[in-house]
Amino acid sequence: MSRLMVSLFVIAAWVVSVRSAVAHAADVPSACRAEIDSRLPGWRLSPPPADLAAYAKQRKLQTNIARADLDGDGTRDTAVLVVAPSGGGNVQYIAICLERKGRPQVHLIREPYCGDGITIAPKGQTAYNFQTGKDVIYETNGVHATCFEKAGGTYLYKSGRFELVVDSD
Repeated sequence: MSRLMVSLFVIAAWVVSVRSAVAHAADVPSACRAEIDSRLPGWRLSPPPADLAAYAKQRKLQTNIARADLDGDGTRDTAVLVVAPSGGGNVQYIAICLERKGRPQVHLIREPYCGDGITIAPKGQTAYNFQTGKDVIYETNGVHATCFEKAGGTYLYKSGRFELVVDSD
């Protein structure tokens, strides 16, 4: 295959992934999108690597948006795995919108522990914390960031911020 054909294939694949990411951004509540826009201009959903994308497609899973009550207040919050332009490149974030009266409170986790995809780690789950060498029981739902089939860490809301528990390594 010629270099031109390979280049066109790569560009076409990138366009499809960007279009797919933009279409799914509609799954993010509008108030949350607006708050992320104000903090990370030009952001877009972080596309998963090919192996996770194939796994997620087969199981109809979302890899870059997760929704659950993350701070224990009884309202459904939104976590979004995004990339945003920074200094001539892109930086990955988990943007977490905690629902509040008026507008969401946004927490940004820059360069998360793992960045292939996110999901919810359920409240009450027991996990081994590789950082402390102890078991932990999640007191709230958490945002689990995964390096697909390799490692992962869960961000739990505690004392007004999200703290990392490295729960798979």
